[in-house]
Amino acid sequence: MSRQFLLRSIGPIAVGVFTLSACAGQAAPSSAPSGAAPLQAVMGDVPAQNTQCGMVPAPGGQQAKVTIRQGAVQCAEATALLAQYFGRVTPAQAASPDGAGPVALDPWTCGSDAGSVLTATCSTEDGREIDAEPAR
Repeated sequence: MSRQFLLRSIGPIAVGVFTLSACAGQAAPSSAPSGAAPLQAVMGDVPAQNTQCGMVPAPGGQQAKVTIRQGAVQCAEATALLAQYFGRVTPAQAASPDGAGPVALDPWTCGSDAGSVLTATCSTEDGREIDAEPAR
């Protein structure tokens, strides 16, 4: 294969790659309406914060109130997760002076405050957080 043939064959490819790389630094045109909040256009729905999700059974025949503190979490997932957590807490863990947990319920990690197994928090590494507190 001659060098000249190789240069003629690769030339158009190199021009195409150069053209694409030159465009890579340019911003994409915006389709958001004038005056719209740019962050909202990018994010879509804002994640829930402080959303009350009802009650779940807790150790000792008590009830705990479930709240989504932050992140995209459905109430059904939050209540199921805390019900599962409370179901796994042993009496020894509930009586621990350091609190119950941590208990891994992939991708969540849950634990309770010292002295009150009903005061629990579950969180993920991506910032989602739900909690429980004694029902009053």
